Amino acid sequence: MPIDPKKHFETLLGDLPLLLQPSVSLWLERVQERDPDALPAILDTPIADTRLLQMVATSEYAANMLTRHWAWFADQARSGALDTALQIDWSCLSQDADEASFGQQLRSLRNRGLLHVLWRELAGNAPLHETLSSLSSLADGLIAACEGYARRQLCERFGEMRDSDGQAIPLCIMAMGKLGGRELNFSSDVDIIFLYPRDGDSDGARSLSAQEYFTRLSRRIVSLLETPTADGFVYRVDTRLRPFGDSGPPVVSFAALESYLLNHGRSWERYAYIKSRVIVPATSDASVTALRKELIEPFVYRRYLDFGIFESLREMKALITVEVQRREMANNVKLGPGGIREIEFIAQSLQLVRGGRVRGLRCRGLQRALRQLADLHDLRREEAAGLLDSYAFLRRLENFIQAVRDQQTHELPDNGIDKARLTLAMAYPDWESLATEIQRHRDFVSARFATVAFRGESGSGSTDLRE
Repeated sequence: MPIDPKKHFETLLGDLPLLLQPSVSLWLERVQERDPDALPAILDTPIADTRLLQMVATSEYAANMLTRHWAWFADQARSGALDTALQIDWSCLSQDADEASFGQQLRSLRNRGLLHVLWRELAGNAPLHETLSSLSSLADGLIAACEGYARRQLCERFGEMRDSDGQAIPLCIMAMGKLGGRELNFSSDVDIIFLYPRDGDSDGARSLSAQEYFTRLSRRIVSLLETPTADGFVYRVDTRLRPFGDSGPPVVSFAALESYLLNHGRSWERYAYIKSRVIVPATSDASVTALRKELIEPFVYRRYLDFGIFESLREMKALITVEVQRREMANNVKLGPGGIREIEFIAQSLQLVRGGRVRGLRCRGLQRALRQLADLHDLRREEAAGLLDSYAFLRRLENFIQAVRDQQTHELPDNGIDKARLTLAMAYPDWESLATEIQRHRDFVSARFATVAFRGESGSGSTDLRE
């Protein structure tokens, strides 16, 4: 006897929290109205269980995207693609498409990628490093695709950029922050800096200088990424980490970056450049390789034991604390007390202290950095294990908060429905249990941060940072 899809999903609906059942019920009706064959078509697939309704219940964004990409999602389920980490088919992007079509292709790839990642995260099939790596690889590829598309348009008008020897000059896109560390959030902006290795001129009928050419190129890339359309946006772009921030040029040469870091680089920028990573061009030439080894690493990592970094750490934390209090951000799991930022500060400050002498500490990713610090006895193993556990918990929490509406937010919810969503996503029996666990992790992180932030107060030259 064939299964009645309506009864099947109505039965599953009863497994959800009462607060979330009405919205999921409406979603089921909407799917049926849009395509009467949609639900029957997935009854023989692995997604025809409670996990599908949990995804819809926990994320308004996912519910909307599933209705748009239903056939694709069902195909992914049948093929077993959802059982493995995200594999992106870049062939569906056409560099020859008109801009509207290309933009639609970009947004479709992003939304499908996020659905894949969220499904695996909610199903408990993806360790944190897989989730963050998948989100970062997706962003890397979409940014590179935009660069290729925009560069092709520019070449048609102004030719290719070349130096005095006739060699092509690439635009370099350096990822910073979580993208640089391959730890991107579910709905994060992307911090990038636009650079070019050397001066030159374009070889078209109308020639442009490198500064003019790459400024035009960078602006086109940003526009392709963040202009909202009916299909949403690709990524919000933040370029304020470039030399002199908003008051500086949108693109700088390697020489200008070197001059800035040597003459104007501040302590907080040493933290920022720990995670720097060139994502375009994908294949680096000698000048791009030298950028990190000969310029960025000497700026970030000093040859001596740099205990002075703790003073700048305390100053940065004090500024953040004032801002958190001013904006009433105590419930912010990133910037609030015991949040993700404090874990980052713990790892990065210790990297800066000893990274000049110990190359093994010069790693971008926070999880790897914490493990290295434990291996090198800069953190006790139980401390590092606790911080890794808290980091994984808080990052999953942050991703689920952002997945509700595809918004860049880090605030714990203050309404019953969103609390129920987060409780379900994190697999806790009730909000009180989840809130208790959140506080436990934040208390642990706060205590560890206080210990690290006030090391070096005496100016001791001891190399044993555990004391």
